[in-house]
Amino acid sequence: MERRVHPRTPVHFEARVINLRTPEQASWGHVCDMSKSGLSAILPLQLAPADVVQLEMADSVLLGRVAYSIPEGPEFRTGIALERVQLGDSDLSNLLQEIPGKPWPVHPDWSTPKSTSANCRALQVRLAVKV
Repeated sequence: MERRVHPRTPVHFEARVINLRTPEQASWGHVCDMSKSGLSAILPLQLAPADVVQLEMADSVLLGRVAYSIPEGPEFRTGIALERVQLGDSDLSNLLQEIPGKPWPVHPDWSTPKSTSANCRALQVRLAVKV
């Protein structure tokens, strides 16, 4: 029985995933499917459930928590529940906006795209307060 609130859309995006608790734990991976509330990615590293991660795709930044990370061959299929999203103006961002479901959980402080490193620092500060 399907437990997801929003249907997943198959996609093939390259994304950089950063564990915000341990930023040195970062890698490139492939997003396989996504909805407005979560996504599945194939990563070369295993993340722990509840780890807070940042995904960088083109000029978009997504913040979420790891739901699961299970071995799939030499890599790990990782499910991420999305909490905050900042979409840019690229073609990829326009495609992301077309994914069905509720509106993206956009962070109120993000009115325009910032540089990725600025986003990372801002998210780490916000998370340090919340975690």
